[in-house]
Amino acid sequence: MSIEYTNATLNIKDLNVADIAELAGVSRATVSRVLNGSTVVKPKTAEHIRQTMDRMGYVRPLVRPGPKPKLGSSRRPRLGSIALVTIGSSRQVFLDPIMAILVEELQSACRKRQLNLILDQMISEDQVPLCVLSRQIDGAILMEFGPSENLRGCISKMASLVPSVHLFAPGHPVEKIDHVTVNDVAIGSLAYQSLTAAGCRAFWVVHHRDYFHEALIVRGRALLDRAGQAGCVTRTWARSMSAGSARRFWPEPVTDFSSLREVAEACLEEEGPVGIFMTLEQGAKELAELLEAHKLLSDKKVRMVIAGNHPSLLTGLPQMVQIIDLDFPELIHTALDRLLYRAKHLPNHNLTFLVPPHFTGQAPASERRA
Repeated sequence: MSIEYTNATLNIKDLNVADIAELAGVSRATVSRVLNGSTVVKPKTAEHIRQTMDRMGYVRPLVRPGPKPKLGSSRRPRLGSIALVTIGSSRQVFLDPIMAILVEELQSACRKRQLNLILDQMISEDQVPLCVLSRQIDGAILMEFGPSENLRGCISKMASLVPSVHLFAPGHPVEKIDHVTVNDVAIGSLAYQSLTAAGCRAFWVVHHRDYFHEALIVRGRALLDRAGQAGCVTRTWARSMSAGSARRFWPEPVTDFSSLREVAEACLEEEGPVGIFMTLEQGAKELAELLEAHKLLSDKKVRMVIAGNHPSLLTGLPQMVQIIDLDFPELIHTALDRLLYRAKHLPNHNLTFLVPPHFTGQAPASERRA
């Protein structure tokens, strides 16, 4: 009597979580956690499960399970999920008010597009987010957050693994990735136009950050360059930086300062009107209060323009202070539109999108054109 043996193999389409769990020697719950990008699974176990999936040809579908549109419907199917990946220091990322505003705007935009949003972080090239390794997302929006030893390397790595868009790109962005950022030169130009219209002949830039931030320096220098070309008096107030003097980033004359009170007291000695431009909202309320204590704002001896990340962060400022809105909603919508286009069409060329700023209370450029 002879017995025939037949090697039975599972069809790739028939593979499910239970099959992967049995082949990997783990529980179904553990496999599900890996698929969902959970960080509670030990890295070695998670890698073993992913290798088992790859060996068996199991691929998580891009379009998530759920009701499908009926035939003939004009409604487009959902793309799936995207991730907002912060690159750099991660400990305080979700305590930052800017991050909270961005996440709120992005969640709202994703909901309208029927997209799931995943939040993740990346500190080094070796630490690729699990949502990417598990093929859980269809694209990623990348945002720098604080210093990182290999920031450009992290961005390049992500762009090579998944369709990506870099939000708030620096002045010298990483190649081979799309960028969506605010037009920092336009911010400085807008501030100069406003202060010129107010009759200012002296233009001061107050840079309140104590570490290098290229975008903020681009804003300040855009104003200083225009004022200098017009023959106006310019001056930069820059806080001392831990890595060295701030003077090398700014045209002379540059005054190092440690307290905004020094700026306010210097205004008392000027005939005015002095135009002050702050590259970011940090310290804006404090400086406005110091100036108004001497009636410098109400008497129009000093005019202020603030580049604010978001109007909600500058409530309580005197009405005579003008705030430049970076238009976060337009930044988010532009980044999402480009990401979805890249995920669908995989274009070979990369683009940089510059979103124009506008004064608070003024319609964005897109609405004014309409």
